[in-house]
Amino acid sequence: MPRPRSRLVLVAAAVTTGLAVIAACDTDDGRQMDEPSGEQRDGQPTTTSSSLPGEPVVTTGEPVVTMLAGSSVPETIEAGTVAAPFVVSGPWADGGLVLIEHTCDGPGTAPVISWTAPPAGTVELALVVTDRDAEDFVHYAVRGLPPTAGETGVPIAGAVEGTNDFGAPGWGGPCPPPGTTHQYVWTVYAVAQPTTLPDGFTGRQLYEQMLASAFASAQFTGTYTRPG
Repeated sequence: MPRPRSRLVLVAAAVTTGLAVIAACDTDDGRQMDEPSGEQRDGQPTTTSSSLPGEPVVTTGEPVVTMLAGSSVPETIEAGTVAAPFVVSGPWADGGLVLIEHTCDGPGTAPVISWTAPPAGTVELALVVTDRDAEDFVHYAVRGLPPTAGETGVPIAGAVEGTNDFGAPGWGGPCPPPGTTHQYVWTVYAVAQPTTLPDGFTGRQLYEQMLASAFASAQFTGTYTRPG
């Protein structure tokens, strides 16, 4: 399948607050502002920024949220309302072995994946499962997930599944060439505006839209070695 133009790049970006600057200067009335005391300096927020496009702005001592490079940050996140890490988990340890019942060598049932509450400012979540070793072949894609903690495997009001890269709707289990090992990535994306894809969308369309518009994401991975 064609590879998206841009790869997913995750960068850690902290929530920023306003930068207070106290500087000494001369005025025309002959008076001069006093230098800030040591206590005043210690109370000033410290912000480190980069002039390179897509690089994060980091403020020390603030909550950290996983961001996508080059994306816009919702105002609510800038306000510092990130309560907890955004995490995705599944039926095996992150990076562990995908159970055979979820693959083409078994019944091919979809694993139950859960996630914690996303960052403040999220209006919708999307889930995309890709094969990192097969040009991000899309095995599953669903949009319209509510911006709350949740899990797959149960009916979710408003959620719509897309067509995977096998050409079928819903879940398509791992099925690498015999004797090879592939890594699979479950990514839950947070967006600040509702997705616009109509019913009947392909997983590839959702994946590319998320790379372009999501402001945060969380991942869970697994590997599968197909019998030779």
